[in-house]
Amino acid sequence: MPELTYEEHKIHYDLHTKPTIYYVKIYMDELNGAQVTAPEKRKPELIEAFLKKKAAWMKETWEKHHAELYHVDRLSVEEGQKIKYLGRSYQLILNEGNDYAFSFSKGKFLFTYPGDKEDEQINKQLIAFAKKWLREKSEKKFSDLHSRSISSEEDAARLGKKDQDEIVLNWRLIQQPKESIQDKIQKLIEEETC
Repeated sequence: MPELTYEEHKIHYDLHTKPTIYYVKIYMDELNGAQVTAPEKRKPELIEAFLKKKAAWMKETWEKHHAELYHVDRLSVEEGQKIKYLGRSYQLILNEGNDYAFSFSKGKFLFTYPGDKEDEQINKQLIAFAKKWLREKSEKKFSDLHSRSISSEEDAARLGKKDQDEIVLNWRLIQQPKESIQDKIQKLIEEETC
């Protein structure tokens, strides 16, 4: 399955070649990510060069359509922040301390940071800790949602994929309600497009 990288972000795409098409076309499917159709005789390196030119648009379009999954990338050290986990928003408590720490306890996320660091560095650490926590939870929770084998993958600008004997989901889906995740699993099993 082809992928390209744009600013350290992977973008998966499905390539469909057809004899009756005369130009390369990109469609951003809500579930499966970038769907690319191209002429059968077009050289693969020319298709990839075109997609590299369009990578910024592909990433921007994907993230715009799934903005709720990228909220964690915009966390900052300011009061009133919330983090979504399995469809519920939990308060983020910020505490100044000696070192960085991140945990979930009694229905709240707790982030401790050293007071002598710059806000930009603290924000980066907060985002990294929150993403790591959500990623780890996705690996544990996804398998409980369906009888099929389910695992998580890094964000590749798609919600998931169906392999022969397992479903692979974008870890960011752990922020959505269980019912929504199960719906996405079913759509992947049925090989739907959106």
